[in-house]
Amino acid sequence: MKITEEKIKKLLLLFMITYPIFDIRYFYNSITTLIRVIIVFVLFSFALYFYKEARKNLKWLMLYYLLVVIYIIFHHFNALNFNSLVPGNFNYSLFKECLQVLKLIIPITYLYTLYYFKLNKEDYYKIFKSWVIIISGSIIILNILKLSYGSYSDEIILANIFTWFTNHNYIYSELASKGLFMYANQISMILLILLPNIYYQYLQKQTLNDLLLIIMILISALMLGTRVSSYGSIIVLFGLLCLYIFFVIIKKEYSFNSKIIFYTITIIIIYAVLLPISPANNRRNVYNNISEEISLNNVLKLSNNEQIKTSDEQLDKIDYITNNYEKKRIHKKFILESYPYQYDPDFWYDILMLPVNKRIDYRFLEISMVQRVVEINNNPKDKLFGITNTRIQNIFNIERDFVLQYYAFGVVGSLLFLGIYILLLIILFKNWIINFNYTSSVGLLILFLYLGASYVSGNILNHLSTNLIFVYTISAFISNNQHNNKCQMVETI
Repeated sequence: MKITEEKIKKLLLLFMITYPIFDIRYFYNSITTLIRVIIVFVLFSFALYFYKEARKNLKWLMLYYLLVVIYIIFHHFNALNFNSLVPGNFNYSLFKECLQVLKLIIPITYLYTLYYFKLNKEDYYKIFKSWVIIISGSIIILNILKLSYGSYSDEIILANIFTWFTNHNYIYSELASKGLFMYANQISMILLILLPNIYYQYLQKQTLNDLLLIIMILISALMLGTRVSSYGSIIVLFGLLCLYIFFVIIKKEYSFNSKIIFYTITIIIIYAVLLPISPANNRRNVYNNISEEISLNNVLKLSNNEQIKTSDEQLDKIDYITNNYEKKRIHKKFILESYPYQYDPDFWYDILMLPVNKRIDYRFLEISMVQRVVEINNNPKDKLFGITNTRIQNIFNIERDFVLQYYAFGVVGSLLFLGIYILLLIILFKNWIINFNYTSSVGLLILFLYLGASYVSGNILNHLSTNLIFVYTISAFISNNQHNNKCQMVETI
């Protein structure tokens, strides 16, 4: 059977349609990750085979790969020069490090591939719609049936969306649901970048189907219960409406359509009514109550029995931590497993003395532990090459992208692996200046949403689950702007 360009495009589209299925908890493992990597490189190989331009410009991608290899060498030798207070030095693995680097170079490889396949608008929007149906549809159905896994636990939720209105005895961890997907943060980001795409499509065609897809995204975003999904979605929808009004009144790109404005405002109002009873708001209230409760119980200053005044101060700190870390609400995984307090009681004693809002802030603790490890290692080259992603994961994953990459890979590695987003910013900003329209504005918005969600929630930039979906999404806007530029050139001629 002859392999044709059309058949490979169909393979690419099939791969993307089924992509969210790989993120279901039953399929989320190293084997499916490897399958994704292989498929991307197969598609990349066919892009080189079918397109002369792809082969002609390959030298730049090869140069990038060479720089990555050189970086890995320096990164590895820096990793070998490592000391900590914890036995085993958090078990660095060159093999695991190389696998993570491989995942980080996949996005630029895939972007290069998509650039030459030149999919049309319909191809892109078929995929976007299929993702909404698969992701939002499954979250909504499983929530209603109470068969969904919790966004903040691995347990099945105890109540569905209808309970939000009638029973206020449940807490967010029993209500927030992610369907069968592995990570709520990643799904939140995907929904956030799908919303502008579907809304854009709705403006173009104004069909009931697209309006229903928007509603599905928003309902599932509320069900997920993360900050990014619940608060981000309403902000984004309001921003998209303002953008539409601007391009209607100022730029005259669209004709005024009262139905679009009416439906959008109605959806925003209903969403705003549901938000206070949603799991995300419930979570915020729970954390506020915990902070107030602990603050009242500890009113004030350390009592005499909390002061460290013995001759053997180190031993006394260990005793104090042992007897008080649970009362101080320090998660036992942090203090017993990630960075055991027996090896660094000074650090954990100082943490226990912090205000309650810091002690229950997991992201603060994650970053603080890694900062302490870097401080103890005291190697200036860590700023350039990092202490390795392997070690950070063996301590505790930092749920804040950019910060994670800085400590894992250093300044050099961060620029090398995250430089694609700087490149995309330059491309999209240039297109926005040249083609100042709704489409180019939405493309730039999606990039900022992706990077903003990465920083706020973490677990995004390092994962194929999210970065390939983002690359596919943003390539639609790059392709569209290229088409517009060509049309302008033809008209000029």
